[in-house]
Amino acid sequence: MPRRLFDFLCEAGHEQEKLVEIDTVSVTCSECGLTAHRQLSTPRINLEPFTGIFPSATSKWEKRRAEKLAQERKLNRDKDTA
Repeated sequence: MPRRLFDFLCEAGHEQEKLVEIDTVSVTCSECGLTAHRQLSTPRINLEPFTGIFPSATSKWEKRRAEKLAQERKLNRDKDTA
């Protein structure tokens, strides 16, 4: 089963990150030994600093667009020569 990094908060207020199985909802606190429950946390994302867009999504779109234009140009050239 895949493992992920999750935030956990124990009953005494100790916060920690642990690499656990996806279905794990509670662990033992490493500081005090009490039960620590998994917390909701914000996702870590990387945005392009000037426009605020996802760089990988933009580059994928540009690559697909360039491929599509190249295919259309080739089809048009083939029609013109025929």
